[in-house]
Amino acid sequence: MDLTAESNMKLNNQKPGALAKIRRRLTVTGASNNIDGGISKLSVNDAPNPNILHSKVQCAVNEYSGISHKGHAPYNPRKKNQDALIMTDDAETNTLVLCVLDGHGEHGDSVAISFQNHLAREMINHPAWKLDVKTAAAEAIDKIEKNVIRDYRIDTEFSGTTLSMAIIRGNVITGVNIGDSRVIIGKDDGKGGIVAEEFTHDHKPDTEGEKERIIAAGGRVFAVEYDDGIDGPPRVWLGHLDVPGLAMSR
Repeated sequence: MDLTAESNMKLNNQKPGALAKIRRRLTVTGASNNIDGGISKLSVNDAPNPNILHSKVQCAVNEYSGISHKGHAPYNPRKKNQDALIMTDDAETNTLVLCVLDGHGEHGDSVAISFQNHLAREMINHPAWKLDVKTAAAEAIDKIEKNVIRDYRIDTEFSGTTLSMAIIRGNVITGVNIGDSRVIIGKDDGKGGIVAEEFTHDHKPDTEGEKERIIAAGGRVFAVEYDDGIDGPPRVWLGHLDVPGLAMSR
């Protein structure tokens, strides 16, 4: 699943139970009124207009910038931006790290901020960083996730974040992806324009391999269905309860 404690849930394989046959916004709510970062004290501030930054390392990227805005949430006018950005470089290895974290759930902003504050440092200080960025990234992410789950201040039962990262070292780009966000590369189409090319691939519950893995673990995959038809994408559910309804498989 995404970067949350949900991977620790015990599942068993059962057919979908009865869901309420009314249309509603599909979300898992908690006891407080700060659903989806509504009035959480710890949140990602809305970003100002982006500044063009010049790369300080010798790599394929000369300039970069980033900006993040909260999405439209009519059900919660006080919703705060739960996303976070990482833009940093490592001069010793000529490496640029660009990352987007899409927090979701009641404490999604806290999860995103935790990764924003610690991920780059954990990767760069990892023993494998100089020779194997994939291993360094994977083990750094795993370490931070465990720390977030152990943090009593962050309830990760139904909150988490996706992670989409591009690691550019010299002329080589490495994509890292968890969840349903992705890295896109813009390429010259030969006609004076730019065409988008998917570089990392979303983890969706109904894609080949992912659905089989979820079912084998005791979970279920189905879209919410009402009397007038399907509502939304396929989602991941516990085997014995109609939660959490995640639209991503990791």
